Amino acid sequence: MIGLALSMIRARPGQALTAFILAMLAMAAAVSAPVYTTTADRAVVASEVAAAPVEERVVRARRVSDARDRAFEDLVPQVFAIPGFSGVFSTEYDSYVTTADPKVDPVAPRLVYRDDACAHLRFVAGRCFISGTEIVLSKETLDQLKLPIGETVQTSFAAYDAEGREWVPAGPAVTLTVVGAFEVVDKTDQYWADFDYFSPRRTDRLVTSPIFASRLTLEGIEHKRERQGLDVVIGDRAISGDTLDGVNAAVQEGSNKLIALPGGATVHTELPALLTRINANRSLVGEVVPIAAVPLVLLCWFVLFIAVASATQERRLELGLFALRGVSVPRRWWLAAGESIVPILAGAVAGFLLGHYLVRLAAWLLLHSSAEVPLSAGANWWALTAVAGAVFAALLAQRAELAKKTIDLLRNVPSRLSRWRNAPVLETAVVVLAAVAVVQMRQGDNGLTGFAVFAPSLIVIAVALIAARAVLPVAERVGRRAMRQGRIGSTLAAYAMSRRPGSQRILALFVVAIALLCFAATAASASSDTRDRRTRVELGAPRVLSVEPLSRAALLAKVRALDPDGAFAMATSMVPVSEDTGIPPMLAVDSSRLPDVALWNDPHVTAQEAAALLHPEVGREPIIVNNKDLSLDVTVDAMVDAFRVRWTAVVVPLDGSATGEVDLGGVQLGRRTYVRNLPMCVDGCRLVALQIDQPEGRGFDVSMTLHSLKQAGKTIADEAGFADTDAWRVPESPGPKLLVPTLTAAKDGLRAEVANYRGADVAVRIMPTDAPSPLPVVMARTAGIGDHMSGFDGAQLTIDLAAEGDAVPRLGPTGGLVDFDYAERHSTDGGEAVQPQIWLGERAPANVLDLVRDQGLTVTSDRQLGPLRAQLDDQGPAVALRFHQLAGGFAVLLAVGALWLVSSLDRQRRAGELRALRAQGVARRDAAANGYLALVGTAAVIGPFTALASWLLVREYLPVFTDDPGTFEVSYWPSPMPVAVAWLAAGLLLTGAALLAGARLRASTRGMR
Repeated sequence: MIGLALSMIRARPGQALTAFILAMLAMAAAVSAPVYTTTADRAVVASEVAAAPVEERVVRARRVSDARDRAFEDLVPQVFAIPGFSGVFSTEYDSYVTTADPKVDPVAPRLVYRDDACAHLRFVAGRCFISGTEIVLSKETLDQLKLPIGETVQTSFAAYDAEGREWVPAGPAVTLTVVGAFEVVDKTDQYWADFDYFSPRRTDRLVTSPIFASRLTLEGIEHKRERQGLDVVIGDRAISGDTLDGVNAAVQEGSNKLIALPGGATVHTELPALLTRINANRSLVGEVVPIAAVPLVLLCWFVLFIAVASATQERRLELGLFALRGVSVPRRWWLAAGESIVPILAGAVAGFLLGHYLVRLAAWLLLHSSAEVPLSAGANWWALTAVAGAVFAALLAQRAELAKKTIDLLRNVPSRLSRWRNAPVLETAVVVLAAVAVVQMRQGDNGLTGFAVFAPSLIVIAVALIAARAVLPVAERVGRRAMRQGRIGSTLAAYAMSRRPGSQRILALFVVAIALLCFAATAASASSDTRDRRTRVELGAPRVLSVEPLSRAALLAKVRALDPDGAFAMATSMVPVSEDTGIPPMLAVDSSRLPDVALWNDPHVTAQEAAALLHPEVGREPIIVNNKDLSLDVTVDAMVDAFRVRWTAVVVPLDGSATGEVDLGGVQLGRRTYVRNLPMCVDGCRLVALQIDQPEGRGFDVSMTLHSLKQAGKTIADEAGFADTDAWRVPESPGPKLLVPTLTAAKDGLRAEVANYRGADVAVRIMPTDAPSPLPVVMARTAGIGDHMSGFDGAQLTIDLAAEGDAVPRLGPTGGLVDFDYAERHSTDGGEAVQPQIWLGERAPANVLDLVRDQGLTVTSDRQLGPLRAQLDDQGPAVALRFHQLAGGFAVLLAVGALWLVSSLDRQRRAGELRALRAQGVARRDAAANGYLALVGTAAVIGPFTALASWLLVREYLPVFTDDPGTFEVSYWPSPMPVAVAWLAAGLLLTGAALLAGARLRASTRGMR
């Protein structure tokens, strides 16, 4: 029997080759899913690791130990000894340094040993330390101490005197030699960790950088305690899909060893956040890929079914002769099946290899990072299912013919009843399964998991089957009408579509193929639009520079100096988080630059409108003072419970240095003039407030009149100026715990009173009205905000909701914007900016980083629209959706192959029909009418609507982001162009195949008369 089956294959090599190719494609499609999943898994792991913030790939251990305790240091080489891990040990303590020059003030730098420090320093003079008596200083510190290279200093352990607010020596001094002056190669290098060695802010230490020395140097100075640290950086290659669990376990084990030391060590790492995100990516890839793989495999089986069924129909007479000559039913089944099963099994082996190499090619083209996947990756239940399904499809395709009576087989005339006898049952089953999948998906909380993963494909198949059943009767009526009108070609084409066996299957196949490609294009386009929207909103501008902490005033001034015309740069700072949970996050922006810099796409309010609303004119600029004598003329009529109260002028230097509170003198009853110069205002200051308070902060009553404010003989405010109550304000009172003065106009100035303070705090503070109150804000409509917010200094500010939109830059739909300048004028502390950033527009020059450095700003991160968008494109959902597009294209190619197969069989089957028609005088063109174009055109109309139905049902459950923020919902309607291109490409391919098939059929009639 085997020899006979092989003889049949040799006799009909075309049919065997068709089965071989289709089985190969089916196996390749089945294998591509697990292989692509494995490849994508490796790609998303590599992408996540590469894009992870430094904090997520670092383990930091900190310990304060006695000077002679080496337990931490001795344990360091043993922990985290893992390939790809690199550790840096450091230790330090506070030192007190004096020079031989009595005119040079002592300083109290940190004395630091750090592994391999010299490799990260650039020496502008001298060299690095070698011996235990050598140290290196920064160029700035060297100049400050007025030391030449080779000079010695006296260094001792230091302690901080909290009462005197200064550092003092706390041990014997040791003579050390300065052998080098350094500059830091890169302050933002991960090597320096979070120790803030090079803070530009001057403190009681009187220096802004540490001393670096050898470990022996630190041991040679008598001291009591050390601050020790270990920073372990996990390299890119240390984390992969295969090593995730091992890395996590190693970090946990090393951390436990350090924590178990006497006295304990604090260990911090955000590695679990990275591992969680990686696992989420891998999980989503595993969930999303099968959504496309399942219909692709089913489609392969369906095409194989059509091929075997069509080939079996061609052998009807042969099968009838077998039955007539008494061949038993099992042998007839073997003879019919063997001719298909043998090439199917051979094609499965070839498809197994083909699937791997096709995925490798696709990964090379589509994935930014991938690796070769071993052949074993595809040897799983997917492959077994594909083989079993292909064999079952072949056997099922033969059943219809083998079950017929011998007389029907010998007639060699296909019955119209054989078109799809069990189709209603199959269609009903598919529709029910699709409904079950959709219900499970919409009622559950897990989205496209479990049986719901089949929802998109089942919806497409169900709609395609129903549409095919509904369309064929229409074709029947069209054929009858064409026949009555004498249009022979149209009649034959319509009847070929409506009556020939397999037409309904072919139409359903075409609809499914086009719908799958359109669905993939729709999902990819909508997801891409959503990722693009999120990138633009969360970044805020085409390019965003984060800078080292500095004061808000300095940030605003330096960015304006960087870009005086406001064409490309804008300063931003987050408003500190309020204790009031009802206040959403707020971002302060230099609003005049908003239209030229920000990525603004809100349909409800434009960037120009937002800028105008945030910064309305107030009619009064800030009061600017200098370092000359400031005089305040005021009459204090009465005070109750006021002890040691003093007048204070609060000023914020324009250069961004610390806020100054200048003591103008103790408050006295009667009319007095209080005079004091403002030493911190050499470069100018903004007058924030005139205030009186008690050292203990206790409350009191006061009644007074402010007459005039002058500086260096120049009047800032006279009696009339103070009497204008619109020009002066007091802090906003949030309730009975804070009383503020009541301001009224008097003929000789501004009357201010606080009465009945009992049980309440007081804030006797008079401030110029140089900013609008209430303060205008622009909010996202879903953020939710009341009638107030917290200012930069934590004080309550009444707000005016100037406009609402769908989202605001950086904060999206969860926050709002406020004008930086006005918010700063409302503040009294002149503190540091929170998360200071410089937003750069499209017109930023190429050397903008040099311009930023020229302003004395240190960039800690540089984020741009393109790379950030690429990071989202490398997340699991985006990578998995690329397989959908591949599967959709593959489905269309399968449909083209099925059409070519059917047309090839039609040429053989219709030869007799064509001769009869030509003999009756029918034109060759009309005789060769086949309905292929009608099938393609019908499918091209139905396919996009089928894809749309599936998309609308599953849209909200299709993952777009791994770190789903829940604020960027995928669009209902994607960008039309990608979908139109996919639809047009599928239509053109099928139309071209239909035209070529028709041409072949017409060519077969040329020898007929």
